[in-house]
Amino acid sequence: MKRYKKLFLILSTSFLFGCIAPGTTFEEVSDAKLNEAIRIIKTTDLDKPIEKTRKEAVLMVENIIEKSMPAAIEWCEANNIPKARCKWKFNYLDDDMFNAFASGRNQITYTKGLMNGVASEEEVAFVIAHEIGHHIGNHIANSQRNIMLGSLAGRILGTVIEGSDELISQTTDLGARFGSLFYSRDQEKEADYFSLVILNKSGFDLIKARDVIIRMAQQTERSERSGFFDTHPTGPERLARFNQNYSEFLKNQLN
Repeated sequence: MKRYKKLFLILSTSFLFGCIAPGTTFEEVSDAKLNEAIRIIKTTDLDKPIEKTRKEAVLMVENIIEKSMPAAIEWCEANNIPKARCKWKFNYLDDDMFNAFASGRNQITYTKGLMNGVASEEEVAFVIAHEIGHHIGNHIANSQRNIMLGSLAGRILGTVIEGSDELISQTTDLGARFGSLFYSRDQEKEADYFSLVILNKSGFDLIKARDVIIRMAQQTERSERSGFFDTHPTGPERLARFNQNYSEFLKNQLN
């Protein structure tokens, strides 16, 4: 296990230096807003998650899609997004890991662990809309590039340390897995922002949707991670940015 951790640290460093800088920039949140987010994470007592059958989970996601699709399509048309990036397929995965992910051919997969790990439709809606945002932002194509870069970096690493054919195969696979799960910080911010816009336009309760960010942050503090390769950011900065965007939405609605 120690060997894999060392390989991961070396590989992640080499891979990050090989990435192209994201094109979109976001203002950093203030220390005051970060401190407020930390307070919320530490003091919020969330509703307990509700277990769902596969049928109940699929039906909930179908309802979310029906409610949010008009706003998502409107976003695509307003921003001249190619239609090919604005048609999505949703898949339920019988896996206990708390996760959802976007993949090739406009696929969005959500797990049993996610559906049983939240308390409301709004929490699920935030996650689903976030993954749609990755497709609309063309983040998947960038991720596929990262798979190739990661695989190459892993193979080079295995060769440099003069590993056996088996070890080289393992480092190549490790690099590809790391690359497939890597989104830039700004891509994650874009996907979160898209999620807020779509849920807001679709009539979802954004405060309830926010609970999933708090939930993930609390799980992280308790070291209840979703696996060695954690695919999504958690923590005060993400919550602070959500709060900041939410405040802007409220101001715009009042004006």
